[in-house]
Amino acid sequence: MTTTSQNLVAVALLCALPTVSVADPLPRSAKVANPQKIAKVYSGKTELWTNNCGGGIYFAPGGQARAWCADQSDNLGAGTWSVDASGRMCQDLVWYYPSGRRAGASVSEKSCISHVVDAWGVMWRSWPNDSEWWPMGKDAGLVRGYKFQVQVQQSRSKLGF
Repeated sequence: MTTTSQNLVAVALLCALPTVSVADPLPRSAKVANPQKIAKVYSGKTELWTNNCGGGIYFAPGGQARAWCADQSDNLGAGTWSVDASGRMCQDLVWYYPSGRRAGASVSEKSCISHVVDAWGVMWRSWPNDSEWWPMGKDAGLVRGYKFQVQVQQSRSKLGF
């Protein structure tokens, strides 16, 4: 089932890319963002994945992360998130999927998003292997609360957790 887990990780990363904001190169005056401020931006929020997924990832205040996609609704991602001193918010997820009578699991996939702040105090982020930087405004795709909690619970039940 490696193909399924690789597809889920690829979909998750692609869906996380913002669609409304305009990307730019790294701002000239950029400095590494304060880790506490980065954590505050994500904590208790769901990042909506709008590109071909219809799901998102929830960043719990305690460092747990849960992800779900409508197009693979029997699957779920579970793991952790944290922010390091280099301004990177890292999520480490295992994707669980139906596999016969039991749940299959992907290899743990860690992905880190870099964050900087420009001279005007605007936070920017960039995804792995992307030279573009995206400003984190109201259109950053983060909404307060655990938006897919019911769907994650349903997937957990189907998977036997």
